[in-house]
Amino acid sequence: MKLELIWLLVGIVIGTIATNACWFIWNYAQKRRNLRLRKRSKHVFKIKSLRSIKSWAQSIQKNLQQELQQKNQDRFNNDGLVDDEFERLLWKKILEAAPIGYIQVDQDNRLTICNQRAATMMGILNHQQGLIRKPFLLQLIRSYELDHLVEQTRSQSIGSQVDWVFHPAIPDPVDPVPQQGRPIRAYSIYLGRGQVGIFLEDRQEAIAIAQQRDRWTSDVAHELKTPLTSIRLVAETLEPRVDPSAKIWVERLIGEIDRITNLVKDLLDLGQMDVGIEPKLDLQDVNLASLVRSVWQTLEPLANRKRVSLKYIGEENLTTQMDESRIYRLLLNLLDNSIKHSPALQCITIKTSVVGFNIQIEAIDAGDGFPEDALPRIFDRFYRIEPSRTRSGLDHGGSGLGLAIAHQIVLLHKGAITAKNHPETGGAWITITLPYQPLATSGNLQTSHRKL
Repeated sequence: MKLELIWLLVGIVIGTIATNACWFIWNYAQKRRNLRLRKRSKHVFKIKSLRSIKSWAQSIQKNLQQELQQKNQDRFNNDGLVDDEFERLLWKKILEAAPIGYIQVDQDNRLTICNQRAATMMGILNHQQGLIRKPFLLQLIRSYELDHLVEQTRSQSIGSQVDWVFHPAIPDPVDPVPQQGRPIRAYSIYLGRGQVGIFLEDRQEAIAIAQQRDRWTSDVAHELKTPLTSIRLVAETLEPRVDPSAKIWVERLIGEIDRITNLVKDLLDLGQMDVGIEPKLDLQDVNLASLVRSVWQTLEPLANRKRVSLKYIGEENLTTQMDESRIYRLLLNLLDNSIKHSPALQCITIKTSVVGFNIQIEAIDAGDGFPEDALPRIFDRFYRIEPSRTRSGLDHGGSGLGLAIAHQIVLLHKGAITAKNHPETGGAWITITLPYQPLATSGNLQTSHRKL
């Protein structure tokens, strides 16, 4: 017994010594590694924080000061500050190192600044030598969209934005080489005295990623179509065999399957439009007032839980040709979003009217509305507004497809859709414009201000 105890103590001592030795070796190796990294950091500069970015800018300033001192000591004043030439060279270096294109034109539309990134995007060869004589913008960049952006910014004295596909000019008309278009996004700023600065962003990679995502979505939707059909067949088989008290649950299950099936169908339609195949519309005479009430009845259980009501303002007999099932889906998505984002005891308004040769449908709620910077992307697929950016701070769920599908349905009908915040309610304000084809037997139209 004593011998076993002795061996146990010896094992504990040996284990303790081995553990301490391993820790010492590991700690020593870490110190050596940190020492090597500190020595290496003296020669290799990496931007890791705002402080390091400030150091990088200061290093550029120091280098420029040394260059100017070698050229002319008289460039500096008694306080050690630099003159306008230094500031010009500093901004030139910053613009050349920027990861975004930048061009600048004067009051005569002559190109005064063009960094290397912009020259590469716009196909400008020898851009530094080409700016010595300050050529006109259209001499180097033949783009109507860019020229219009410059004129718009100068006339309104405020910045703007435009997206377009830029096609470089053919360098040799005798031996033309096909030029691939490049998607560009331009942001303009007004600099005063007729000068305009434009930041150029290459959107080619972003669009390629979006197209890859859309193809993936279409593939997933196609794979879901068959199992959803099988699940619905099973539910229909079970429906007559269940207890009458549980039959309502099977009916609700079939309704949810149909809703997901319609969503999959919408995704497949979106995929077809991406490749240039427009789904065929089933046009028929549709009464808008009746269609709005039919959609509201579907959503009424959800609206009753939040005590939200609907007010319809428009002509009772307003009838036109449209694809009823798709317009039903459009209104369903709009009203569903409005109910989710509306506070309790509020009213959602649907207005219909005839404006010229078009029908205008407006959906107005008193919810959170849209953040201003989100409006350009509000109809993008899978785009969702962060809860922290809304007044309520609540996450209302959703897949980010509702407004994208609504946008697709409107485009199929050769119409237009816009999103704003209503000036009175502060909530979402969706305006839809569709071609109006009046019926010969429509008769007198009656206007209704009915609250459902």
